[in-house]
Amino acid sequence: MSKLEEILTLVRSINEDEFQEQLTHGESLEDVYQELVFLAKKIESKKKRTAVIVEHISNCFTGDFFNYLPISEANDELDVFCMGFNTYIEELKAVMVSKKIVEAINEKLVEEKERSEQLALSRDQFLSNMSHEIRTPLNGILGFTDLLLNSTSLDPEESKQLGYIKMSGDILLVIINDILDLAKIESGQVTLSNKPFNLVQLTRLIHDTFSVKAIENDIDFKIVIDKKVPLVLNGDSVRISQIFFNLISNAVKFTPAQGKIRLKIKFQEEEDESYIIKIVVKDSGIGIPSDKLQGVFNPFVQVNNDASRKYGGTGLGLTIVKKIIDIMNGDIQVKSELGVGTSFTITLPFPKNDYYFSASKSFLEKESKGNAVIDVNKKVKVLVAEDNRINQILVQKILSKFNFDSVAVANGKLAVDAVIQEDFDVVLMDLMMPVMNGYEATSAIRSLKDHTKKNIPIIALSAVVTGSVTEACKAVGVDGYISKPFESEELYNVIMELVTKNN
Repeated sequence: MSKLEEILTLVRSINEDEFQEQLTHGESLEDVYQELVFLAKKIESKKKRTAVIVEHISNCFTGDFFNYLPISEANDELDVFCMGFNTYIEELKAVMVSKKIVEAINEKLVEEKERSEQLALSRDQFLSNMSHEIRTPLNGILGFTDLLLNSTSLDPEESKQLGYIKMSGDILLVIINDILDLAKIESGQVTLSNKPFNLVQLTRLIHDTFSVKAIENDIDFKIVIDKKVPLVLNGDSVRISQIFFNLISNAVKFTPAQGKIRLKIKFQEEEDESYIIKIVVKDSGIGIPSDKLQGVFNPFVQVNNDASRKYGGTGLGLTIVKKIIDIMNGDIQVKSELGVGTSFTITLPFPKNDYYFSASKSFLEKESKGNAVIDVNKKVKVLVAEDNRINQILVQKILSKFNFDSVAVANGKLAVDAVIQEDFDVVLMDLMMPVMNGYEATSAIRSLKDHTKKNIPIIALSAVVTGSVTEACKAVGVDGYISKPFESEELYNVIMELVTKNN
């Protein structure tokens, strides 16, 4: 190998990638010169491109992530690097776009959550206001109707017409209760009590409630309780009554003359911590079409528009029954045949406790003793805090019927002043009043220095029935709660219980 060839080989070895094809024949110094010039240009080009790449990557640290690196026609290793970098930028862009989408979604979810919470608060406030605005006048209608129905001076026609008013008011109250109950259940405001109750007394009340209507419609209505079922069960008697009421109300509504309705309560089985009770409500009514059967527990569903117009109702009764049973960890099934009748079968667990069997007798004896007795020589004096004049008159007339003395005031501030100035045995406190509401008035009374006056029994007598309201009542020191419209006997019993306990 000549010296010239050795020099050329050395030049080409400096960067083999640039001499993949033979550039010259290497036969003269001119050839060597050409190849050195070629190599110098290549090196200079790479230096410039490398400087651009370094500057661009440096800019990434200042936040300029998304500029692409230039790709030359050389298709060398720098171009391979640039193509790889640009691919990374594409992926980074996609990630950043996804991140922005996720952030936007998260922001929207936060906004929706806040909006939902605000809607829940608004709905609760709306329900409270609606309950108050509807129940307050309804309390006057039903209350005065009851007082008139108990009058001995009515002729039969007047009594009959008042009965129609009472019946219409009761139907309206059921509709209102259905709407409010469903809203409370769906918002999670319903809490179940767990107290012993007399099953016989409860079913007797149900029977008395519907027997008159059943007799009027020539319906054979009977309640059968298996002897194995404990006389005393532990649970929420109000919700159990609500289940019975809705199912039997439907049965009476849809069963024609000379039909049958049966409420059967059976002992199904015993588990470690509970007794399983089966409840069957069966009628020989008009029945439900098979294609409508699966939807009977959906809200506002009725068999057809004709049934809705003919029999009335909100279409919420069965929905409420299903939701209550679900909360109780029970089950409900329905079977029906058109023209033959409908059967609802419910299974419910009732927790075991000391009242089962062994203590049921003593419990029933205790329950049968009736209302507590206080000193008959001392009249009960009641303070009525109520801003609605009609309801003031109604409550005072009911109290006078029980031989109670009463004083009425129109707002919470006047109620606090009256408690300070006079001696009362109990306060009936409306919640939504001007100047000072019932919560504020109760808190003010509970803050008094006089031990006797600060501990006076206070009963909330309100048309607002949402769960948050009852919790708020407890928080400020209310002793009892009665919702409007109310029954006279219910008011009497709560007053007597608290007055007796306080003596």
